[in-house]
Amino acid sequence: MFEKLKKSLNQLGQKILSRKPDLEYLDQQDLSRFSEQDIVLESEKQIQKYLPEVLGQALARTWIDKRFLDAFYEYPVEVLERGGVYLPDSVSVEFKKEKDQRPKVIVYENEKKSKRKLLELKLVMVAEQ
Repeated sequence: MFEKLKKSLNQLGQKILSRKPDLEYLDQQDLSRFSEQDIVLESEKQIQKYLPEVLGQALARTWIDKRFLDAFYEYPVEVLERGGVYLPDSVSVEFKKEKDQRPKVIVYENEKKSKRKLLELKLVMVAEQ
């Protein structure tokens, strides 16, 4: 009886281990979002507080996702909006990737004839031993 139980448990274990994970739920998720809820930034204080984390995620993704890099390079504000992050109309975002330089994002407040820099971010990878 013990051998029969052992054999049944062994077969059950092999069935469980051989099953592939069910990843259908990933198809139902929007993986381009930066947060579960929309982020509506209306003031410079809110931009300074919340936008660096979002832009850090975007910069990190540009390192590993060529399609995202191309889209974010051309349309940074629109990519942020599609990801649920909304900025005032007076704010612009520039993504710069110069030769042999780390990519960076600069956020400006656009005034009548000039623009004022609010943020400048770039990711730096640090290896520690």
